[in-house]
Amino acid sequence: MHGIRSLSLTLVASSLAAGWAQAQDPTQLDTVVVTGRRAEARLDDTPQRIELVSTEDIDRTPSRELTDVLKKHTSVDVIQYPGNLSGIGIRGFRPEFSGINKRSLLLIDGRPAMATNLSLVNMDQVERIEVLKGPASALYGSSAMGGVVNLITRQRSGPIGGYAQIAAGRFDTHELRTAIGGSLSERLDFDYAGSLFEQNADFRTGQGTRRPNTTYSQQNHALRLGLKLSDDWRIQVNNELYRGRDIATPGDLASGTNSQTNKDMDREGTDLKLTGRIGGHQITTRTFFGTQSYEQYKKTSTTAAERPYLPFRSFAEELDYRGWQIQDQWTWNDHLMTVVGVDQESVRQKTFGYNANGTRKAPSSANNERRSLGVYAQNTLYLNQGNTTVDFGLRHDRIETETFSTPLLNSFTPGKADFTTNNPSLGFTHKLGGGIRVHGTVGKGFVPPSALELTGSALTVKAGKDDVLAGNAGLRPESSVTWDMGLEWHAGAFFTDLTVFRTRVKDRITRVQVGEDTDNRYFSYTNANSARMEGLEWNGRWKASDSLTMSLAGTHYFRRTEEIGGIQSEIRNVANNTVRAAGDYQSGAWSSRFGLRYVGHFQDNDWNGNSASIIRYAPFAVADLSVRYRFDRHSSVSVLIDNLFDRYYSEKGGYPLAGRNGRVAYRLDF
Repeated sequence: MHGIRSLSLTLVASSLAAGWAQAQDPTQLDTVVVTGRRAEARLDDTPQRIELVSTEDIDRTPSRELTDVLKKHTSVDVIQYPGNLSGIGIRGFRPEFSGINKRSLLLIDGRPAMATNLSLVNMDQVERIEVLKGPASALYGSSAMGGVVNLITRQRSGPIGGYAQIAAGRFDTHELRTAIGGSLSERLDFDYAGSLFEQNADFRTGQGTRRPNTTYSQQNHALRLGLKLSDDWRIQVNNELYRGRDIATPGDLASGTNSQTNKDMDREGTDLKLTGRIGGHQITTRTFFGTQSYEQYKKTSTTAAERPYLPFRSFAEELDYRGWQIQDQWTWNDHLMTVVGVDQESVRQKTFGYNANGTRKAPSSANNERRSLGVYAQNTLYLNQGNTTVDFGLRHDRIETETFSTPLLNSFTPGKADFTTNNPSLGFTHKLGGGIRVHGTVGKGFVPPSALELTGSALTVKAGKDDVLAGNAGLRPESSVTWDMGLEWHAGAFFTDLTVFRTRVKDRITRVQVGEDTDNRYFSYTNANSARMEGLEWNGRWKASDSLTMSLAGTHYFRRTEEIGGIQSEIRNVANNTVRAAGDYQSGAWSSRFGLRYVGHFQDNDWNGNSASIIRYAPFAVADLSVRYRFDRHSSVSVLIDNLFDRYYSEKGGYPLAGRNGRVAYRLDF
């Protein structure tokens, strides 16, 4: 542990020293971001720590999905499986890949992404990514406890242009990708982006062993149409589509080839947005709706009775999203801006279970719905000739949950519950001069209890005493309070930011036994658990020359513990240290990027033995490389290599990812 801490501090010190030694060229500090206020603001006027991933970063990074880009460019924790299943956590919250009540919020252009699995999000349309660190429930409501990931999509106008790309690589992979957009007339513009991808051979791990049942194919499409109604008003519609077929999932290594499954996964999202200006008011209204669904098929089984029916459909899930937003960005004068708005969203979840012979059986959980309505206001004061900015906001949310009668789940009784919550935030930034800026925030975050935790009752028949589980309508939302304080310095070619943070979580929900008699044991849920996360984030960038830019960033946790049932332990799947280093080179026709990611120790339960036992996983480091040569302004060829040194590693114990994986791509820009 002492060695890892020393390494972290040494890397930070080295980055700072390099910056003080070389400070020649201006750093881009006029970048406009929207996530911190739900309105455009300069990055150096924003109190929250926001990490940016640019178009160039995305293009130069070997990746298959959104999670690949996030883990290589931002300080997030990752859980990632073969078979297109992944999720993230921010600032010590355990990474999550499923469920509608998460602790890190994913947005597309400021509205819910309508996806629980990050692997299904269409990256073809993304222009840049903004990752806000720290609670944002005062602006965005539930699930924004650890932070927010906001994908900003392309909105081209002017002459029509774009690109087409074809690629092939290891494990018999093939890819087609294109994006095109621009103005069709003086009033009408559009963007289309799409890709087709297939991997026809099982991948090999860093140990050189073949990982059976890891092939898959998928396609992504995104279409945007924008219409200028007048000089001040505009309407726009966006649609995203994901289709994945025969996505093979190998299962845990401990299961050998006895738990293989295949999945068909679909996702679609649509939003309609109207924007306009009336005096000092910038008005935005939108409605959105979408679905995410998948069907799982058992391919192998240890149960003899199931084998004659293999493969067979075993499980299915459907998520249905609906919602709308209204917002007014009111600029009073040069010193005061107010953003007020209303958000509404409903999410309905249905699950289905199937027997080997194709008949229906009771699913593992009841059908349910969450409905939320939030009202928020965010005020920004510009003081001291623009050198000081103060943000303060408040949001009120009312959330209703309901469980429904579910076919074949006869032991379940449905119910309803609702609650309200208020979440404030305060932030400031002050420019001290000499390129030094101090910034800080304090705020609350929350995530609601699930519908099953709040309502209904279920009976589990056992040999001996039966278990009776009842919801608790009096549950409070899980809540957190976070403060952070950062010091930023930029001078010419160098930029660095050091931010310390502390989060305390209370009212975490746990299952408890509430009684027992001669026939039954009675269980319910209560707010009894807690968690604490404390750490240091750093980010440094040095423009060493006109051609070379070096960067170094990471997170070190002083503490990341949770208390469950009176027992304190490390938070699962959150490493004690993560470090990212990269060098970007651009000279004439050549451009390249070398990236390195180090992940320290993390813990997880032993899901193949005694789940109460803890396994501690060793650190790993993974590198990637991309090189592009441009023949002219239209044509280029790229080589992208992921896991350059053929490292054997996994983001989730028991599920190793692919070893060295390269591809060659030809791109035509027009």
